[in-house]
Amino acid sequence: MKGVEPDKTLLRGVLASGWLRNAPAAVLDAVAKAARRQRFSSGAMIFARGDAPTNFCMVLSGRVRMSRVSTGGRESVYSVVGRGRWFGEISLLDGKPRTHDAIAVGNTELLVLGRREFHRILAAHPEGMQLIVQQICARLRVAFDNAESAEQAPVDARMAARLLELADRTDHVVHITAEDLGDMVNRSRQTVAKYLQAWEEKGWVRRHYRQIELLAPAELKRLVRA
Repeated sequence: MKGVEPDKTLLRGVLASGWLRNAPAAVLDAVAKAARRQRFSSGAMIFARGDAPTNFCMVLSGRVRMSRVSTGGRESVYSVVGRGRWFGEISLLDGKPRTHDAIAVGNTELLVLGRREFHRILAAHPEGMQLIVQQICARLRVAFDNAESAEQAPVDARMAARLLELADRTDHVVHITAEDLGDMVNRSRQTVAKYLQAWEEKGWVRRHYRQIELLAPAELKRLVRA
């Protein structure tokens, strides 16, 4: 991890995503003034499950894997947070320890808002709290949809849905391994690899080292809706 440094060049357009997408100018300016950039090398632990909450973060580049490790040593990946997305607000709001490990996937740069600044901005701009509540609600809806999908949808449809979700607002390259994707849909790496190979033969995806490039997102969307 490299040191935290003040950010002097943040534009409103960079900040206006996630919970700040519809934020008034006063909130954007307050966050821009208080936020800092922080860089992590690939595989670095941003925070661990059980840590005290210290920061609210947005991904500027790279990815962040949110996961838990069981007592048996198996890692369960719950999500991979991509560029323009915020994470870490729940523990800041309830004051309880972190619920997941957050690990950098590739060299990753974050925009970091400290706990004191986070609460100070919300106290000065109550509309910011409403925006965060909306973000949490949106995530809950996705979680409910994923839970329903896990019960009803075929494996290939669940895989397609997760890849499309992770590729949102990116260049259609998802930084993920077949094993991580398998953890997300509760299937083995071998099962996931079989479907990915079939999709690659159809020209829907292209596999790279620890990456999956979506060549035909429309076909994957059609699979999800089927």
